[in-house]
Order: sequence, then structure tokens, then C-alpha cells
Amino acid sequence: MSIPLFDCHCDTIVEAAAANAHLRSNSLQLDLERLRRYSPCAQVFAVCTEIEHEPQAPAEQMLMRLNSELCANGDIVRLCLTADDIDLATVEGKIAAFISVEGAEQLTTLERAYSLGVRCIHPTWNFDNHYCGAALAGGGGLTDAGRDLVMRAQEIGILLDMSHISEAGFYDVVAISRKPVIAGHSNSAAVMRHKRNLTDAQFTELVKCGGGAGVNLYPDFLGGGKNIASVVSHIEHFLSLGGRHSVFLGCDFDGVDSLPDGITGVQDLEKLYCELLRRNFSEDCVRDIFWNNLYNIFRRAL
Repeated sequence: MSIPLFDCHCDTIVEAAAANAHLRSNSLQLDLERLRRYSPCAQVFAVCTEIEHEPQAPAEQMLMRLNSELCANGDIVRLCLTADDIDLATVEGKIAAFISVEGAEQLTTLERAYSLGVRCIHPTWNFDNHYCGAALAGGGGLTDAGRDLVMRAQEIGILLDMSHISEAGFYDVVAISRKPVIAGHSNSAAVMRHKRNLTDAQFTELVKCGGGAGVNLYPDFLGGGKNIASVVSHIEHFLSLGGRHSVFLGCDFDGVDSLPDGITGVQDLEKLYCELLRRNFSEDCVRDIFWNNLYNIFRRAL
């Protein structure tokens, strides 16, 4: 059985840099060799260079490292700059890689980030910045600079990820967006109450704008038994809200210090795929969750 995978979030490049490891093969939660078992396969690699409340040097150095790693492994991965590049990677039998940045304050300009391959940005990470408030900080909505950021990002073809933004900021973004936006690694607050999870109203707004949400594997965001069944509970709830074409995976590999029971890394997502089938999800629905939904969102947004 060929299993597809389009995962919207991992922090592997940051963890690999800290461990002096590489993307191709490592002992982290994700590497390119393990991704290759999925076909077709696409992965969004996130860059975040913030510690506590102070941004470090701009993200450019880490972006250059990521570009270098992807180039060095060009035999098995393609850096994607357009949605059409996903299809090219698939035809070549390669992993389709996209780059995102968590925390827009790390960027010198959007144009510079775009030139370095960034096609997805989070206006903020875990702390308020001059663009907007953060979910964990309980901050406010978009500032004037934040509104300019949203408009310019969508103008040049950068997808906006709302996973870390405050609730007020979330609604400010969807109110002015002209393209789909996502919460690329966020779960359901109705299933597990947490500041980082989405209310039903927020998820419904994502569906309306043609975006969606990526289910996160972090046990503290899952609740329940903190196992594969807990992951399924969030998927089922999003589906019950009309999310048939809006729920996907945003696993957060290497951005979390623990994973649900039964999953130790990206290689174990096959277990989730099989569990969904065992629970009588149609194979079309499971393939949509694992591939088609996020693929179509990228096509609409870039």
C-alpha cells in the first residue's frame, strides 16, 4: 500500500543544527530517509530562531543552512517555490520541500525571505511582537504593521499560518485576507482546551476562506489518552464541522519533546493511516487528510 504524506510543520532543521546533525539521516523525529517511505511526499520545514522573549539574529542564517541542506540532498528532495513544483517533485520521485518561518519579526523583509525560498510565515511565535499578539501570551490583534504584513505576504504569494497568533489577531487576519490562510499545526479546543488549540468558530472561518488546520501530535494539545486514538478524536471533530477538505496533518515533529503513544517519529504515521481505515474512514477521506487537502490549499494560496 502506497501512503502519501503532506505534513505542514516540522522543526527538524533547528533541532538538527543544535545537534550538529543533518536532514538526510539523523536520530531526531524526522529525516529525509524516513520521509521517503511515503509517496507522494511533501514536508514544510519551519525555521524559528527565537529564545524566550528576545529574537535572536534574523532567521537568514538558518534559512541559508536549510537551503544548503536541501541542495546537498537534491537527489531525493526538491525545494518547492510554486505549487507546480510539488508535481515536479512527485514525477521525479522526490520529496517536495517548502520553507516556513515562525515569527515574522525575524525577517528583514518579506521580499528577502521570499528570495530565500520562504513560502509560509507565522506572523508571530509564542510572544507578542510588533505585528500582533500571540496565543500563549494572550495578546491583542493586528497592528498597522501586521495588516501591512498580511496584505503584502498574500500579494507576493506567501501563505499565512495562524497557529501561534492570538484569537483577536486570528480574526483580524481572516477579515482582511484575500487568499486561504491556515493554522498549520493546531488542534481542536473543543476536544482539548488549550490556548494553542482552535475554537469551533475559528476552524469554521478557516473552512470558509478555503484554508484549514493541521492536526498536531503534541500530547499536551491532544489530551485524552495522548495516543493515536486522541489524534483521531481531533480529526473526527474537525470533520464534524464541515472540514472534509480542510483538515490535514501538521505533526510538529522535532518541535515537541514528546509524542503520542505509538508514534516515535515520522515513520510511524502509517499507524495513523491504518487506524483511520480501521475505523471505517473511506480511503478517499484518509488520502485527503494525508495529502489532497493541504496540496489543494497550497495551490489556492501560492
